[in-house]
Amino acid sequence: MTKDAAAVAAVHAIACVIVLALGFDHVSDDDFARVTIAQSFAHAPRLDPSGTSWLPFPFWTMGATMAIFGRSLAVARVFSVGLASLALALPLIALRMTGAPRRRALAAIAFAAIAPWSLWLGAATVPESFTASFTAAAVLALGRPSDNASPRARFAFASLLLAACLSRYETWPVAIVLAIATALRSRSRRQTAVTCAILLAGPVLWMAHNLHAHGSALHFFTRVAAFKRAIGEGSTDASSALLMYPRLLATTRPDVVAATAGALLALRSKTVRRRWLVPLACAAAQIAFLSYGNARDGAPAHHAERALLAPVLILAAFAADVLLEAAPDLLSTRRPQAIGGAVVLAACWLLGARASLREVPGASPSEDRTAQLAEGQRLREAGAPRVVVTPCAFEHFALVAAYGAPERVETLPRTGAAVGPECPAVERR
Repeated sequence: MTKDAAAVAAVHAIACVIVLALGFDHVSDDDFARVTIAQSFAHAPRLDPSGTSWLPFPFWTMGATMAIFGRSLAVARVFSVGLASLALALPLIALRMTGAPRRRALAAIAFAAIAPWSLWLGAATVPESFTASFTAAAVLALGRPSDNASPRARFAFASLLLAACLSRYETWPVAIVLAIATALRSRSRRQTAVTCAILLAGPVLWMAHNLHAHGSALHFFTRVAAFKRAIGEGSTDASSALLMYPRLLATTRPDVVAATAGALLALRSKTVRRRWLVPLACAAAQIAFLSYGNARDGAPAHHAERALLAPVLILAAFAADVLLEAAPDLLSTRRPQAIGGAVVLAACWLLGARASLREVPGASPSEDRTAQLAEGQRLREAGAPRVVVTPCAFEHFALVAAYGAPERVETLPRTGAAVGPECPAVERR
């Protein structure tokens, strides 16, 4: 198991490096904004590094790494790729721990992760990739009954979900579903109480912090909704908003949707239901949560696909496990059902890859940040003691991230002009 996990991490890291080498740079300006917050945390740590609706765990970890190795954008990229790649091995470990055969577990991870959005998010300086892996690992370890999982292992996987809940909001319904499943299944009251406490700690603590710091336990939701409405992305049609995420899942990962639809027939089996009912409920709860949040303007404001990575991992694992279960060992037989299972998964993967590659994030001319990154690096190398920037929109975050010292940057109000290589205006002091 250890060698397989190391191989998964290594392959994913290499794939992310190749994606970066081919020109992928960022998903959005949020990538660079997150780096600047981590840089600020490394300079002056505080409990809530962003002071906004963004959850703190990604900044704690990236900022702590920068405090040791330096506050450069290169450190942020290495950290992000490394954490995303190591995290991807965790769902594999969870599957093997709960009894999945080696080849089916490897096929499940490959089917889910070797896809454009999985690699883009793994290569970007954002938390979606490792958060999805943490979530899927916790779901697969705690949602599938296993006699091999020790209490220590269960607490470890519950702690992974705690970290995920302090990284992305769409993981919160998973914590609730898993806490209910744990309470219904566990025979040990003490173990149940500790596991449920860990699972629910993230949402409870963050809402308590918002109540203390902002006067409302749901301040984060209000802030996101206000921002979306301010930039003109608020929902005007409730039915369309509710259906957006299911449609988005079908258009960005039609491979996973098609394979899952075929695998759902296997739920007639009591054994399959016992293994997969809770994980499927977790995936459904996430999609429902995102749909409801979108109707209330509280879902992600852009590139909504990124919030679906955890359900994709869970559904892909389910589909691969079920479709390949009926097929004998692929390496030792040529029977039609074995070949058919492999062909179906391969065809589905090609379908999904083609759909995702239609629009590469950060690739349009208006999103090109080459000039800003170069200027920030020049300021860093020149040792500029203080910088004043006047941004056109949000492009200045790339410059500040490359500069590496946000506390020495004064940002003036945005001009609202069209973003180009000349943005932002820079003054050295």
